Amino acid sequence: MSEILEQLQLAALYHASTTQENAETVFGIVDVDDFEPGNQQEVASSITSLMARGQVEQMAVAQEASKRNPDLFKWFLLHVKEEYYSTPTYCANAVREAATRRRVTETLTRALSHIEKRPVNEVLASLAADIGVAEAHVSSGVGTIGFDDLIDTPDDVRPWIMPSMLRTNERIIITGPEGGGKSVLVAQLCLGASMGVNTMSTALDSHEPMRVLMLDVENDRLQVRNNMRKVYPHLRELSGRDPMIEWVDKRDIDLSNPVEQQQIIKLAKEKQPDLMYMGSLYRLAPEGEKVDAAFNSVSRTVDRIRAETGASVLLEAHAGHGLQNDRNGMRPYGSSMWMRWPEFGFGMVRHRQSGNILLKNWRGHRSDDREWPIGLRRGSVLPWVGIMRDEWEALYGDPDD
Repeated sequence: MSEILEQLQLAALYHASTTQENAETVFGIVDVDDFEPGNQQEVASSITSLMARGQVEQMAVAQEASKRNPDLFKWFLLHVKEEYYSTPTYCANAVREAATRRRVTETLTRALSHIEKRPVNEVLASLAADIGVAEAHVSSGVGTIGFDDLIDTPDDVRPWIMPSMLRTNERIIITGPEGGGKSVLVAQLCLGASMGVNTMSTALDSHEPMRVLMLDVENDRLQVRNNMRKVYPHLRELSGRDPMIEWVDKRDIDLSNPVEQQQIIKLAKEKQPDLMYMGSLYRLAPEGEKVDAAFNSVSRTVDRIRAETGASVLLEAHAGHGLQNDRNGMRPYGSSMWMRWPEFGFGMVRHRQSGNILLKNWRGHRSDDREWPIGLRRGSVLPWVGIMRDEWEALYGDPDD
């Protein structure tokens, strides 16, 4: 470490130790770990502890240091002195810049040391994760919106994946029991979107075709083909279009593995889908007893894809069989956080009286301007036909009873 950098670090600590205002200025720019490990970080930690209580002044910092270590008290009095120069902001920015340079150097050095020993894709995945950490130290990257801009925000103009139902950059999870028709419904939704037909609307409304990418880790190629054959001839007749759809040629995926996670994110960036299907959930990341870890692996991957491409993501999951806090017995098996994460969550529940399917909302819609069907019936043209609420009520009564 150069003498000038050390002086700047000590100057930043000195400024931060003088008043609450200066401490907030300095630690609004730097973190404790931007300082050198040892005495510097110990003093920085002492100052931030006092900041939380609004008690920063030099004598209080000295006393806090003495509580931690008598030698730290002596070091503070000897080294953190007024003779160091410039303003709190200047010193803090200089410390931040030097710390960022150090992190980037360490990241690149670590990658170089691994390049001959580990597979390149592993090195790149680790490098990408480390660079993300380093970038977070440069600035928050979080913008703010003023009141006037918020009030004047225009209405949602994102393209529709399914008109009146699903826009781009939204998340939907469909659940149901094994053998309940989820895979065929997914095939119908995805193929319909790729050919410009909203297969959930009673009039089979047309729209601009969407690019669709499917990551099916549960059904093999023949099963996927059979599901698509149940849908494609009728959609071809309706639309006269060729589908804009592709399948990922890989079934063994572990999104808790950073290498495989980066592969899928990179693929999505290459293909730029409007809608991406991923499922089933239980096959995307190992769960075991760590259900929240599996949720984090999948949800972070999905949200990265949305951020990078603007795509909507459709996931299929098995129902949780009446897990705690599940209003309809239909939320995804595993972490309870699935209930709060997507924009839309539907469970396919068989109606005893009619044999049709109720689409139960196990996650309250985040948007109140949508017109999803309340149920599904088997169709003579398409496998599933939407039933709107007014028709259901006329035939069977209140679907919420």
